[in-house]
Amino acid sequence: MANIEEYPLECPERFDFPFPPYNIQKDFMKALYNTINEKKFGIFESPTGTGKSLSIICGAIRWLKDYNDNQRKSLSKLIVQYQSEKEALAKDSADWLTSQSKEIEITRKLTAIQLQQTRLLEYDMKMKKIQESIGIKKLKKFHKNEELKDKNIVDNPDLADIDDEVMVLEEMVEEDAFSDEEDKENDKFEPVKIYICSRTHSQLAQFVGEIVKSPFGTDIRAVSLASRQVYCINSEVIRLKNMALINERCLDMQKGNAKETKKEEDGKISKKLRTKNCKCPYFKSQQIEHLRDLALVDVLDVEDLVAAGKELKACPYYASRKASDDAEIVLIPYNTLLHKATREANGIRLKNNVVIIDEAHNLLESLAQMHNIEVNLEQIETALAQLKGYKQRFSTRFSAANLLMINQLIFVINNLKDTLEIDHFNMFKLVKFSKDVKLAQKIRNYSLKYSNEPIELPKKGVKEFLTSIENRKSTLGGSVKQDEDNMEEKSVKKSAPTNPLMSVLSFLESLTYCYEDGRILMLHNSDKRLCKLQFLLLNPTSHFKSIVEEARSVIVAGGTMKPISEFRDRLFIGSGAKSDRIVEFSCDHIIPPENIVPVVITNSSNGGKIVFNYENRMKMVNIIQEVLLEACRIIPGGIVVFFPSYQFENFAWQQMKNVSFGRLLFREPKDAGSVDAVLEKYDVEIKRTKKALMFSVVGGKLSEGLNFSDDLGRCVIVVGLPYANIKAADLKEKMTYLDMKEGNGAGRIFYENLCMKAVNQCIGRAVRHKNDYASVILLDERYSRNSVKNALPGWIKRSLRVSDFKNGFPLINKFFQDKRNSF
Repeated sequence: MANIEEYPLECPERFDFPFPPYNIQKDFMKALYNTINEKKFGIFESPTGTGKSLSIICGAIRWLKDYNDNQRKSLSKLIVQYQSEKEALAKDSADWLTSQSKEIEITRKLTAIQLQQTRLLEYDMKMKKIQESIGIKKLKKFHKNEELKDKNIVDNPDLADIDDEVMVLEEMVEEDAFSDEEDKENDKFEPVKIYICSRTHSQLAQFVGEIVKSPFGTDIRAVSLASRQVYCINSEVIRLKNMALINERCLDMQKGNAKETKKEEDGKISKKLRTKNCKCPYFKSQQIEHLRDLALVDVLDVEDLVAAGKELKACPYYASRKASDDAEIVLIPYNTLLHKATREANGIRLKNNVVIIDEAHNLLESLAQMHNIEVNLEQIETALAQLKGYKQRFSTRFSAANLLMINQLIFVINNLKDTLEIDHFNMFKLVKFSKDVKLAQKIRNYSLKYSNEPIELPKKGVKEFLTSIENRKSTLGGSVKQDEDNMEEKSVKKSAPTNPLMSVLSFLESLTYCYEDGRILMLHNSDKRLCKLQFLLLNPTSHFKSIVEEARSVIVAGGTMKPISEFRDRLFIGSGAKSDRIVEFSCDHIIPPENIVPVVITNSSNGGKIVFNYENRMKMVNIIQEVLLEACRIIPGGIVVFFPSYQFENFAWQQMKNVSFGRLLFREPKDAGSVDAVLEKYDVEIKRTKKALMFSVVGGKLSEGLNFSDDLGRCVIVVGLPYANIKAADLKEKMTYLDMKEGNGAGRIFYENLCMKAVNQCIGRAVRHKNDYASVILLDERYSRNSVKNALPGWIKRSLRVSDFKNGFPLINKFFQDKRNSF
């Protein structure tokens, strides 16, 4: 529906809030309201623990409610205005011809406005009926903890169920340049939406909880979008585990129940073919619509919707998709918003809508990582062999056009492992063809069913691949060294991947990007099969440009957004935004300075300088042990220690696991699924003994989005500075690119900022509300340098002390003694 003229909105002085808001929360909501209202782009920094999520919700929803009211009033005012103008013209007989012409134009405008009002009123009536309907047949409860998967799930599908018919390529249909889909979309009313985006589903679930607690909890339509892998409740589908296979199987099962077709051979009907697709029992329109309506009436998180879907026997994935059309708030994870193909596949339309990205401190890095692609020699060769086998089996059933595309793809992949001399092919067309006919999924099905057939791998592929790498080293500025610090942290599978063609096609798609935005690296490995090609995205803002161009307003928010210039210059201005449309907001922490004691420990008890760089760190575990023993002696509650890498954390744990710290020692698990269990045990121990010790990793699962409030985190210790391996090929290329684009030294600044953003996230875990208190120990002499201190949050810098071991711990001891005496 076309936009109407908006009457100006005034920012309210008072915002609905579940409790009296702090001044910084009021300021945050006012700034957010005005930024959205004025169609601007905002960079919002509010330290962790200041109620940022609730401020976002209350400020943004208040604007949305005011906007919707204003839209309805504007329509009524315009109708009255145009009717009055028509009446005035009817009385004006001085110039009949001019009056008649003006009246026709006013009538045209009036009719358009009345049509918009009619559609809006019909929409309001539709929402009212949904609410009344759900009020009658609302479910009493949902079993949120019910298992999503059957106990007898197997890892692989029944290969016999894969029919050859589903493997054969359909004819690719060219797009109609004159499609009328856009005109159809304009015929219906769509409410203005606020898309709230965060890194993980757990962080989005926290947002849902805040919405429920807010004054708008019973008067807002909020829906969480997630993948089929998260929402699917069909055991036959989720047993596949791989997201691409789950998507394909889901779509196949929608085609209908099993049916028989007759095949004619030599003029006679010789046998019957039976397609193996069966309709999903949860894909039923009536049940899905009921679940959609429920999602629009009640604010449900992902677990709520899954539980409701199981009880109603309705698909939560499609119910959430349908509900998002009428939702006012849509909650989505990073990749759903930032990856354009995923965004379009989920039906997300940003035009005239608001986008709020929380936990945005690493947004640029996440954008780049999301579009970085790598493919190794084994994947290339396995994909090539499968594709050739597939062609050989089904070539007689391909159309001439499809056979041509398959042959071109085989040629391209064959040359990919040699010299990459494939620039004379239309890569855009090849990638589009592969997506349109779902080639990777068909090859996957083929490889599953005919995996026992001999596949002839190229005999000279490894040698040729290595030769090509040697010949191209000069283009990378010398040999490429892998990240030694992270080598032990990444377990590399040596078996062939389940769907190698998917990785190869993703790499080919990266070749369609602007050549200035990325680099292609060739990386050695002692295992020749794992030599790989890597596409490195150097300019992630190229993938943010469409968001800036389409959305009404874009807000990026985080606990610490320094350096602001990254977001202002690289993210927004780099995406085409004008500087006068960019708003910056930053506030101090709500905790008073006397509730935090941050101390840089520069020297050990024997006077030696503490520098945990890569060369020294393994030799200095005794210093960490000395610090932890003293900290455990004087600090109550929980102590959370952040190490610069999993490798170093594991080494330190091995050295200290038998040391008696006077409290239980816990470790951050590498398995994400075990995090909650470890945290629960840690919490129980804190409640039981009022003390515990936790080993964690900077950038790990406990460094972001978790609250170690009150006794859970009376002290945060950061060991060293978590600098990335500066010799890593991808980092070197990124730094070189920034030096070239922004001037010499920009790459080094980027390198420093990567480290300090990770440190600041760890620091923010401790103090979570106004009356909380904690100590922060930065264990490295380099934290005393001005360049590093300036990168710390303001609420840390204002109280920061620099000391050695002998003088630093008495400061911390006095801090906790004073707190004990004040209670």
